[in-house]
Amino acid sequence: MTKTARALALSSVLALAALAGCSTTSGTGPNVSRSGFDGARVVTINGHGNACKGMLCTGLGAQWTSKNPTEAVLVVYLFNDIKGITGAKLNIDGQTHDLSTMQPFTNFNEFGAATMESRKGFLVPLDLVRKIAASQRTWLRVQTTGGYAEDAVIDGQTDSKAYHALKRFLVAVDQGQG
Repeated sequence: MTKTARALALSSVLALAALAGCSTTSGTGPNVSRSGFDGARVVTINGHGNACKGMLCTGLGAQWTSKNPTEAVLVVYLFNDIKGITGAKLNIDGQTHDLSTMQPFTNFNEFGAATMESRKGFLVPLDLVRKIAASQRTWLRVQTTGGYAEDAVIDGQTDSKAYHALKRFLVAVDQGQG
């Protein structure tokens, strides 16, 4: 193989890898476990980014337990910044939902981690997560001690890793019910 052919092959592989990394359907799958405390089935999906326009990025993750099957914890993220999260709102197909905080403090990633991250859990009806997954347009606004940040979870043809992560989360929740 000539140098030119090798260079062309390598650039093709790198281009494909870059495109795969940008795919909104990629990301981690849900973690399904059994609580040692009470035997409940627990489904967790790590935070994934929304359709962000810059380095500061909002995101969503979730957790559900069979002990409270009609509720979920929606974990709101602010990636690439350390700020106290004071509230969050979702606009799902034109209907605004104020999220109720379940903890007074914001969690931050550990000192020395590769990226900065702030996150806070909000107790929501599981049906709200289903509405996000079925929506055509959902935006998340994260209120912080320094203002707010907002990004689309889905907006028409523009979707996000968080949108697809929540869909994978719901599939895992539904697999254990019924």
